Amino acid sequence: MKSSITAKLILSYAAVIFMMAGISISFISLFSDGYIISESNKKLQQHADDLVVAVSTQKNDLALAYQLQKTFTEMRKNDYALAIFGNNGEWLTGVHYESLPITLEDFKTSVKSKLDHEGAEVLKHSTGNFALFIRHLYDVDTGEKTTLVLYMQVDRYGIDRSLFTLYLMALCVAALVAVCFALIFSSTLTLNLKKLKVRANMLAKRNYDCSIKIESDDEVGDLSEAFDAMAKSIEEYDLSQKIFLQNASHELRTPLMSIRGYTEGLRDGVFENTEEVCAEILDQTSRLEKIIEDIMYLTKMETSKNAVVLEEASTLQIIDEAIDRVQGIAVASNISIVNGDIAILDLRCDVDNFCIALTNVLSNCLRFAKSEVFIQVIPVTKGVCFTVSDDGPGIHEEDLVHIFDRFYKGKKGKHGLGLSIAKAVVTSHGGVIHARNKQGEQTGAIFEIFLPINQI
Repeated sequence: MKSSITAKLILSYAAVIFMMAGISISFISLFSDGYIISESNKKLQQHADDLVVAVSTQKNDLALAYQLQKTFTEMRKNDYALAIFGNNGEWLTGVHYESLPITLEDFKTSVKSKLDHEGAEVLKHSTGNFALFIRHLYDVDTGEKTTLVLYMQVDRYGIDRSLFTLYLMALCVAALVAVCFALIFSSTLTLNLKKLKVRANMLAKRNYDCSIKIESDDEVGDLSEAFDAMAKSIEEYDLSQKIFLQNASHELRTPLMSIRGYTEGLRDGVFENTEEVCAEILDQTSRLEKIIEDIMYLTKMETSKNAVVLEEASTLQIIDEAIDRVQGIAVASNISIVNGDIAILDLRCDVDNFCIALTNVLSNCLRFAKSEVFIQVIPVTKGVCFTVSDDGPGIHEEDLVHIFDRFYKGKKGKHGLGLSIAKAVVTSHGGVIHARNKQGEQTGAIFEIFLPINQI
């Protein structure tokens, strides 16, 4: 069963209050009982001392009677009772009040086990607890012992009913205040969460335009900012996917239309040289296959977690492999590939995929170079940097921002996928690739590929 945050806060606050109330009552009862028993024993001892003094010092019977009457009056006022036992523990006389819950006979029976002791005692009975003070008197002539027992009930001297009622009322008021605070605190929290729920439902329906403002400087505010960042990221990704599909459709449509036109011409007998037409159809088919392969490869690198298989390789091995793959293009274009400072380091990378990325960068530089392409491998802080540069005209400033976008083509570009594939491969290795132009009198583009140290 789903419960709201408001209900949880109310229950939590109430639980804390009642738990603290229970603990406080326990401590009050514990310490008050000990305190009351201690104070009762002190008063009983005082009355016992008064009786002993009266019996031992008052020689006049009238004065003795007066002193005893005064002591008994004080005892009655405070519900103190008196029992006097003989030498063998037999009952002699006493003052027992009907207001006490224990009967006189039960008291006589229960107290016998304590008559041999002297001083403060506690008698626990089924009817309640009683504070005792026992004093022994000895006859000088006969040596017989007389035992005075002063006692009083201490149970009902705990927390007063009116005080307990006041305590319960305060507890209820505290619980009510806690509920009010819970409602106040939860109202803002739940309101913001409801707004986030609305925003999430809007994102589920791909509605990115509407922004719901949430003013909160706590974790909910952070969550709202994270929602906004997520919405922006999803919107950008969704837009990029649409652009990708549009560009892919456009790139695929061109060779397909060409193939369709040549095929229809062959069917209608328009072309006399069928061999040239078939060769053109095959060229367009190869182009179509290349585009599809590049799209599938790019999608695999961007989505598959197992696309990269790391293995040991050296920088020299990677450079030689990449140059071998483009050497034919370089010779045909009469362009030299020059190796600069090649730091020979052992790497952990996917050799085949990384060589594809490096080959695509080399192919791009060969397409624009005038006479040479220059390669370097330089150790840098926390990694290694592969640098590929050419002596061509460089990259137009408006193209630099989009040069790694899928299907973005410059003046001499082909499908606009080569550098996108290079970026996807480098990113899958945890690296970074970027392009810039040479500064000063020199012209040409520079591509830098950085692999972090954890891949080395």
